[in-house]
Amino acid sequence: MRLYDRLLSLNETGRVPFHMPGHARVPGFDYLGGLEAIDFTEIEGLDNLHAADGILKEAMEHAAAVWGADRAFFSVGGSTAGMLASIRALCRGGKPLLLARNAHRSAYHAALLSRSPLRFLNPRIHPLGFSLDVTPEEVRAALEEDPDIAAVAVTSPTYDGVVSDVAGIAGVCREHGIPLLVDAAHGAHLGFLDQGVPSPVSCGADVTVMSLHKTLPALTGCALVAVRGSLVDPEEVAAALAMFETSSPSYPLMASADGCVWQMEDDALFENWRQQIRRIRDALGSLLAVPREVFAFDRSKLILRSPDLTGDALASLLRERGIEPEMTAPDYVLLMTTAGTRPEHADALIGALSSLPHPDEPLDTPLPPFPLPEAVLDSFTAADGPFDAVPSDESEGRIAADFLTPYPPGIPLVIPGERITGSVLGSLRRYLDRGCAVLTGRGAFSGTIRVRKEESPCVIS
Repeated sequence: MRLYDRLLSLNETGRVPFHMPGHARVPGFDYLGGLEAIDFTEIEGLDNLHAADGILKEAMEHAAAVWGADRAFFSVGGSTAGMLASIRALCRGGKPLLLARNAHRSAYHAALLSRSPLRFLNPRIHPLGFSLDVTPEEVRAALEEDPDIAAVAVTSPTYDGVVSDVAGIAGVCREHGIPLLVDAAHGAHLGFLDQGVPSPVSCGADVTVMSLHKTLPALTGCALVAVRGSLVDPEEVAAALAMFETSSPSYPLMASADGCVWQMEDDALFENWRQQIRRIRDALGSLLAVPREVFAFDRSKLILRSPDLTGDALASLLRERGIEPEMTAPDYVLLMTTAGTRPEHADALIGALSSLPHPDEPLDTPLPPFPLPEAVLDSFTAADGPFDAVPSDESEGRIAADFLTPYPPGIPLVIPGERITGSVLGSLRRYLDRGCAVLTGRGAFSGTIRVRKEESPCVIS
């Protein structure tokens, strides 16, 4: 039975609610949009997300079966809560985490909260500026260099659709007896949409974090944490999720997640999606960059570029023509097709771009990784202060005590404990000049950067 149907049936019992939530499921609060009818708390006949033994347990077992995991957990705090919990579970006791540098800021926050020292995998760069894949050979070299690493975390697919060889990386991790965590926030559809681009779960990832809401028909905030294999205790993941998620999880969100899982078993959902991707790609041709020399690419992502327009100008043109893009980068715009993309959406995009000049040559050759700033202190040591707030143009050479993160995609330019370089400041100016948002740990970048007061005798562990 779907959770949604159980909620509707409970609402129809006529029992007078003398319990949370405060709207008492009374219609008339127009701003609730009718969701009050299925917005419950943990009353008799329902379940408790963090001690599930009824309908939520059944729903999460169903999700595990659909993705081929041993256990699956709903997260109503999105993939962010899933990443925080997973890294907490894998890096207990402040053990080092081997992290792909192009990780979302939630991974960095998790390492900071767990006081876990970071070691980095640094992917190659596409000429448009986004990160490419992580290889098994890079993981093997890093693990052999540092035997104290407790876990490996990579992002696959990336925001831009680049897919790493998760099966190969998982094999390397198993050789060393350590777990692999895959941030697949943008890849809940992998293995369903294109059988040639499988899910990290089926590729042997020990923990996979997936946002259902990003590409699938679920409400914003719905995610899934899938655990597979013997290297990770799923109860440790469950305990960590209980730490980072609310103790009053939203039943409308959980009903949305459960309904989405049931929908995944209908291939018609994906066949329509495939058709729209083919139509768009056939029509737009070389306007869409396709990363080469990578393990795989998720073709549902549309990397739109124009030889004469910056990303900001291209995004403005799209909005003028009725299209809202997903992300604006300095030199391109990212658009996402999703399970909800319909023929009329494809028609609108194709029409909006019909007059745009096509690039003459593809951008194919990968570039070397961006040089990483020098790590002087562990991030958690640097973030603890003391600090000064200095104008960005006076910060070169100082040790960062905060993050500088273009958002989206949410990948930091510098993290606490790293020395701020001219390259970092150049990237910062480039993002700002192209109209991109940059966040710190305390909100939008306002011209100043928090740095350590003085270089302390503490060193990176």
